[in-house]
Amino acid sequence: MRLASFWLVVLLAPPLLALFLPGFAVHVVTLIGIYALLGVGYQLVFGQLGALNLAQGALFGIGAYTVALMAPAIGVLSFPLAVLVAGAVAALAAWPTLRLHSHYFALATLALAALANLIAVNAEGLTGGANGLTAFTAGLPRGRVLLIIVWICLIAAILAQAQLFGGSWGEKARLLRETPLAAATLGIDGGRWRLVAFAAGGALAGGAGASSAALSGVVSPEVTGFPLMVLCLSFVVLGGARHPMGALVGAVIAVCLPELFRGLQSAWLLAYAVATLTVVLWAPAGVAALVDRLRGAAPPPPPSVELGERLPAATGPQRLTLDNVTKRFGGVEALAGVSLSMKRGEIVGLVGPNGSGKTTLLNVVNGLEHADGGAIALDGVRIERLPPHAIARLGVARTFQGQAAVSVPQAVATSAALLLLDEPAAGLGERERTELERTLQRLRDGGRGVLIVDHDIELLGRVCDRLVCLDRGRVIAEGPPAAVRADARVRASFLGLEEAA
Repeated sequence: MRLASFWLVVLLAPPLLALFLPGFAVHVVTLIGIYALLGVGYQLVFGQLGALNLAQGALFGIGAYTVALMAPAIGVLSFPLAVLVAGAVAALAAWPTLRLHSHYFALATLALAALANLIAVNAEGLTGGANGLTAFTAGLPRGRVLLIIVWICLIAAILAQAQLFGGSWGEKARLLRETPLAAATLGIDGGRWRLVAFAAGGALAGGAGASSAALSGVVSPEVTGFPLMVLCLSFVVLGGARHPMGALVGAVIAVCLPELFRGLQSAWLLAYAVATLTVVLWAPAGVAALVDRLRGAAPPPPPSVELGERLPAATGPQRLTLDNVTKRFGGVEALAGVSLSMKRGEIVGLVGPNGSGKTTLLNVVNGLEHADGGAIALDGVRIERLPPHAIARLGVARTFQGQAAVSVPQAVATSAALLLLDEPAAGLGERERTELERTLQRLRDGGRGVLIVDHDIELLGRVCDRLVCLDRGRVIAEGPPAAVRADARVRASFLGLEEAA
């Protein structure tokens, strides 16, 4: 996605104008660029992936201390070193924490921030303790040169984020943010995404911290403190956590509002809080998105995936086999020795009453749940202990009930050879059901295997080569649709016909 011309002007105007303005304006515009660079890095984890990272301020401080310690020896080379050090610290911290979810991840990153602040305060021989470090800027860029460096990095970061998350990457990030389990079933490794985003965001924070050290000439424990983290979080939310220009708009607010409210003396914080609350209530997507709406800019259409006349070539295994698979949840035996198989070019329908284990079976096949016993294999290679994204990359894709997260076209677009469809006909009208039936036939003709769960027995009877009926976690019937529907046990358990009981 390219930035609109309006936003390109907004992005380029501050540094170009500041080059011809007095020194205070250069200082302010440089500070805005530093905060925006910090915010762009924060957007990668918090905005794009929806993870509450509370360590971005600490990584900013690590970049600042790196410059303060190394600039006397290597001068301007301490800038890229600060980027590398902060990025490396973020990557090392991410490894054990990024598979945590929700508040556990937030607490883990908060612990990292607290550790960085403790080191800054107590390692006096290295950091100068509470007094901090000074007299290190002799070989560092200052003034307009620093402004140019900061804004070149910021412009590159904003344009890169707009480009990367404007297309398919943006859709993958949305899935990771909103439905991480569904993302995994499409082969998206959420852990790797968060690791890369955390490291890249940390590197940008380190660059921002390095620039801040050069701008102020002083580095003290405050640069690793929690107030800076709160400031970063607030201005990213205000500007727009996922808008490419959100961090810059928020940084302008963070730098300029205190100046505008300075005349209010001690009451300026109250005015700032009121302004912030107003923005959150009236522009929950951020000020940048509000500006787009006010200037009549159409929101970018969500990427759509449709099946063309020719399906993408399928890749992956020829056969899926389950052998005596069991799964228990406490004292409930959801699957009790289930054995079945499916090959490419075949549609197998999985039927049974509610609670019979149909969705659980799909979950253990694609790795969302681990089987307690038995074997699941693709062409003889066992997969029951693999994570969901690894199974998806082997050629098994999955949809979910209601199609809210992953649709049939999205699953097909992965080129998976075997598809697991969980109630794809739920909520569809007659025309959509006819189209689904045609799609299933095209998948079979295209050499894909389909294991489909649905309550529409008429639909399954028309499209499936075989039906498998589960009841209380056990296979009670398997065979051609007509034979399974005629089975007395199926008629009793699934179809609810009392005369067959």
